[in-house]
Amino acid sequence: VDTETRFIDLGSYAWAEDAINALANDGIIKGTSENTFAPGANITRADFATLAVRLFKFEGEVETFSDVPKDKYYAEPVGIAKANGIVNGVSATEFAPMKEINREDMMVMLYRAVKAAGIELSATVELNHSDFDAVSDYAKEAVSALIKSGLIAGSNGKINPKAHATRAEVAVV
Repeated sequence: VDTETRFIDLGSYAWAEDAINALANDGIIKGTSENTFAPGANITRADFATLAVRLFKFEGEVETFSDVPKDKYYAEPVGIAKANGIVNGVSATEFAPMKEINREDMMVMLYRAVKAAGIELSATVELNHSDFDAVSDYAKEAVSALIKSGLIAGSNGKINPKAHATRAEVAVV
């Protein structure tokens, strides 16, 4: 597939096009159809966990959550992510796989994936983003480490921790 025309719906997402095409060519991210990507659509918790497992090529045991059906495409990667300490549930037994992920939870999962891959990032809680106080306590270390490392840039001096992450944003990250 020609990477220049792989997805026909990236017009207003030129800032993400290279990342989307590179990840699609490597089989890490998939389109919503053969030639569409839906870059502005929010991404689910299951899809983000699946991307992290594919990106870092995690393997291993599959630990299940009660609300992750075994016949879904994301069941194995979510289970691998759980077994590798990348994801926790929304409770002790549930993952909420189809819930749209917010930016701080995306950063927590990414931070855990980076650490599980053996990459160390140092954290600081002295960020200058005007909305850092809005970041949940459980996410502050991950958010600060990812921003300090340059993996996450924020937008106009903000982190937007409670906003949902779009498919385009996730591809760039």
